[in-house]
Amino acid sequence: MENGLPTPHSDLPISEATVRKAQNDHTLDEALQLTGFGKVQIILSVLSGVSMMTVVNEAVGISIILPVAQCDLGLSPWEKGILGGSMLLGIMVSSYFWGYLADTRGRQRILKYALFGTSFFGAMSCLATGFVSLFFLRLLTGVCVAAPASTVYAYLGEFTTPSRRSQMLSFASVWGGVGIVYVSSIGWWILSYDWVLTFSDSFEFKPWRLLFIINTMPGFLNGIAFCFCPESPKFLVSQGRNEEALEILKKVYKLNKGTDSTDGYEVTSLRLDPEDAIAREQSENGSGALLKSMVQQTLPIVKLPYLVYFIICCVHNIGAFTIYGGLGLWFPDIINHMFSANATVEGNKVCNILEQNGTQAIGMVLCNDESETFSYTLISGGMSVVQGIAVSLVLGKIDVKIMTMFNFTVAGICGVTLQFVTNPYAVAILFCLMIVFAGHCVVLVNANVVALFNTKVRAMTIGLTNVFGRLSGFAASSLLGNMMLVNCELTLIILSLLMFTCSISAILLPSKR
Repeated sequence: MENGLPTPHSDLPISEATVRKAQNDHTLDEALQLTGFGKVQIILSVLSGVSMMTVVNEAVGISIILPVAQCDLGLSPWEKGILGGSMLLGIMVSSYFWGYLADTRGRQRILKYALFGTSFFGAMSCLATGFVSLFFLRLLTGVCVAAPASTVYAYLGEFTTPSRRSQMLSFASVWGGVGIVYVSSIGWWILSYDWVLTFSDSFEFKPWRLLFIINTMPGFLNGIAFCFCPESPKFLVSQGRNEEALEILKKVYKLNKGTDSTDGYEVTSLRLDPEDAIAREQSENGSGALLKSMVQQTLPIVKLPYLVYFIICCVHNIGAFTIYGGLGLWFPDIINHMFSANATVEGNKVCNILEQNGTQAIGMVLCNDESETFSYTLISGGMSVVQGIAVSLVLGKIDVKIMTMFNFTVAGICGVTLQFVTNPYAVAILFCLMIVFAGHCVVLVNANVVALFNTKVRAMTIGLTNVFGRLSGFAASSLLGNMMLVNCELTLIILSLLMFTCSISAILLPSKR
């Protein structure tokens, strides 16, 4: 030892500057840990949650609007299914590209522009005059909402330390339940009126059209809020913009600690995690045209062990969206028919009720919503909020993998039980539970992706897994209504088996908290 400094094996003294550099050179996760947990994470969790709420508003809102709008627009049951899934189709075809842009251009930039686009096309949907125009507008809404549907997980996750990441993502997802409560309560209120504004012989503005505008307002306000948010520091570091990332971390430190000084913040330089460093080197070596760049960006995902994790996450999203996006779309219709005067038969199972009049069941035109539809949609939203908070509180102590298995298992059990329960109120609650528990798996899957994949491919991986999820949601929304009519029992068995398959496959994922 010389001058109080340690001497390496070469017997050459290490300078004080070298020691100080080694002490102050931190990975981003270490730097985030030193900023503390506080106001910034809470605010970003709320804003990210409202982004998730925006997606829910558009998905659930259309399922409430369609039963009322079907007569004015002359929609068949098949067209209703296509329209209900059109947003998912838009998300599916654009998720990969949004993921690429978020990984190469920035999370915050993509989020704010996409939220404004979602609000615009969501509001414009009120001008639709038939199936074609409404399908086109909902498709464009889906194309735009694909970005907040996936990128927000990467954005929030990169402002949070690994130990709290899954927990904060789960807390943010609570706003999805708030979204269900929002669209169902607003729908209940707006659709109770019967006013009409006549603009021409072919266009009348009715309350259901106003719902399109009101449902998209949270997304518009969220887009404004994201204009004032910083870029993800981990994204900046992955792009070599270390000084910008450090300045953001210093601001996070000051806000969390409630101080005007960064004297207590030990970080003076940042370095990439080893896997992110390798990913950036590969990206730099493989830079080029857009298509080539996208291929280079995707290659790490299809290599072991990432490929196994990617396939499992895709399977999980397929299961979650089949229930949440497919069955969830038909839930208001099913409740409508269960509680309509001619359909409710005490002692009958749900499948007997749906099949008793053959194609006159779900396919029967009601042109309004029973009050029970809003009641149980509100209940499902309340359940989603409570379940989201409960899961968030225990995620710090329970493995995400275990929680994923638990949620899928509960959803599967509900699907099995539905075939034997005869009380219509119990049936409605079981449908709510099945949709809520499967729906929360979307958040858990994305939390797994954030934890398992490095920064350079994280947003794209979320986007790709969501492509498969939304594709299954679109297929389910288009087919489940008729499948329930043709063979309700078999349909419920298939859905339950899918849930149990997702639960069992989660065993292959590494443990992450």
